[in-house]
Amino acid sequence: MGKSRNRKTETMVYAGLWALAIGIYMLDIMRNRAQMSQPLIDHTVVRAILSTMLPFFGLFLINNVILIPRLLLRNRLLPYFILTAALVIVLWTYQYFYFIHKISILPADARPIPPPHMRSLLPMPLVLDFTYALLVVGCNLAIALMFQRFDDKLDRESLMKANAETQLTYLKAQINPHFYMNMLNNIHGMIEINPEQAQSMVIDMSQLMRYTLYDSSRPIIPLSDEVVFLQNYLRLMRQRFPEDRLSISSHFPPETEMRGISIPPLLFLVFIENAFKHGVSYRANSFVSVSIEIVGTTVRFSCMNSAHSCDNESDKGIGLKNIRERLKLLYGSGANLSIVHTESVYTVHLTIPAHETQNSHN
Repeated sequence: MGKSRNRKTETMVYAGLWALAIGIYMLDIMRNRAQMSQPLIDHTVVRAILSTMLPFFGLFLINNVILIPRLLLRNRLLPYFILTAALVIVLWTYQYFYFIHKISILPADARPIPPPHMRSLLPMPLVLDFTYALLVVGCNLAIALMFQRFDDKLDRESLMKANAETQLTYLKAQINPHFYMNMLNNIHGMIEINPEQAQSMVIDMSQLMRYTLYDSSRPIIPLSDEVVFLQNYLRLMRQRFPEDRLSISSHFPPETEMRGISIPPLLFLVFIENAFKHGVSYRANSFVSVSIEIVGTTVRFSCMNSAHSCDNESDKGIGLKNIRERLKLLYGSGANLSIVHTESVYTVHLTIPAHETQNSHN
């Protein structure tokens, strides 16, 4: 998990914090030297900064480069805390003996001797060193976990997006076989009635197949392309059914009104397929009416067909189930699907947001 992390921003944060800490420490030294009329910066200042900051910086590097990515971020919590505690103890032990050494080389009259009532178990510099070591580890840990949580959130969002795209592809792939199966059944029935008309239907179907195989592979397509596809489909269905028994009507926006409007492909086909499959009867007059209109920033689709049974068969099967899943994945609650079924009429109303594009489709 740690290897995939993007550490650029995190490294910049650490660099800024270390620059701030070193700057504050340097200003404090310069203030003290100014009060004693000494040069603000010389080799002793640089040596003091290095001797003070290097142990803490080494603690930070070991914790940040080795312990956090190899132990903490791999959920090896107990080894991480044991080794971190050991590292802090080693650092503090070094600082303890270094402090004792610095005190021992001072002249006896220059050694700091606190009043009896202020003597503590440990000298104050050692207490501060231990506190600073804990602060270094704590700040390092907090920042690393914060960035790791952010990275995990991005990974989850990326995974959810990939899963949604995969599911959309799967659902759309299921529409095509369903569509082909219905069309082949229609052509098979026409071969015995009118072979020449069946040949014409095969040509029309090849154009529809080209659209479903190639154009519909894009995430969104011009609304005008979808309308042409539906018009070809309706023309094909007019050849399948007797004109005196089936009335087919359609209303689509003009080309100029559709210009610059795009939608996901094959959203409306399932409803029209169901209208012909479940709403047409050879024993009674039937009708299918399809319309699309653009209202503001939405596209409104309507499909009405005759109903010859109280059983809502159009609400069954894989086609309508898939379209509900696609709408949920594409728009969440942004799409509005309404289905009304009476004894004589089955009505579908679908309203979706329109994708506005800069390029017009001629």
